[in-house]
Amino acid sequence: MKISYIINAIFIIAMSIVWTFNEFFFSESMTFEANMFQSIIIIIAAALGAIFLIHVALLYKISTSIGKVWLLLGLGMMGWCIGDIIYAYYENYTEVAPFPSIADLFYLLAYIPLSWGLILQMRLLQIKLPLGEKIIIAIIFIIVCIIVAVFVIVIPIQEEYPIPEDELIGYLVSALYPIVDLILLLCVIIVFAKFRKGKIHVAWILLLMGILMTLIADILFNWVESIVEETATFELYDLLFLIGYVFIYIGALAVINIMTKTFEAS
Repeated sequence: MKISYIINAIFIIAMSIVWTFNEFFFSESMTFEANMFQSIIIIIAAALGAIFLIHVALLYKISTSIGKVWLLLGLGMMGWCIGDIIYAYYENYTEVAPFPSIADLFYLLAYIPLSWGLILQMRLLQIKLPLGEKIIIAIIFIIVCIIVAVFVIVIPIQEEYPIPEDELIGYLVSALYPIVDLILLLCVIIVFAKFRKGKIHVAWILLLMGILMTLIADILFNWVESIVEETATFELYDLLFLIGYVFIYIGALAVINIMTKTFEAS
């Protein structure tokens, strides 16, 4: 796992350099190649997340409750991967706007198994947190909710009110993402509070970081779509989506590593 952490850390640094100095790697005439590179890298990261999460489910056995938890997380990640594939197709091979599109259906449907899996995990743990921890979690969650509400709903609406009818669906869809991300984030924080002293705590730290990255990316995407209204290749939110997916699949790898060592020890 140490080698895996080092390799993925190098990968994240390398991708951050590519995103920051993309003009050095792709000329102005290579817009298609740049878009495809970005799309393929993100799709691969999402696919690895789905594969590793489902592999964890198989290790635990899908018939078990904990196996179902990881299977649901894997199916949710698969939904994100399919959404990324459809988004890349619209963006690179058609003149149809990739947002909002059928890709958003898969993105949003993915939150059902993701939320279901995390809620099932909380039920299995029978989580009972001390009052102090509940207050801290509540304060953090409220602060994040306020920030999301201001940047995702209040400011965009003030910038363009009343919202044109042909843009209303886009506003509603973009506002949905941070809301469902917050639900996932709250679930992961609660589960992490229970696991923070166990062997598997590293995996949940990585999952928490991954979902946090996707939350920030969704907020930035909403801001660019609603306020800036001009998107470009190698946007910051795309890099955050990529890093979030990497954290998620490394978290799954951490669980696989723990499970493998447990099997070998027994």
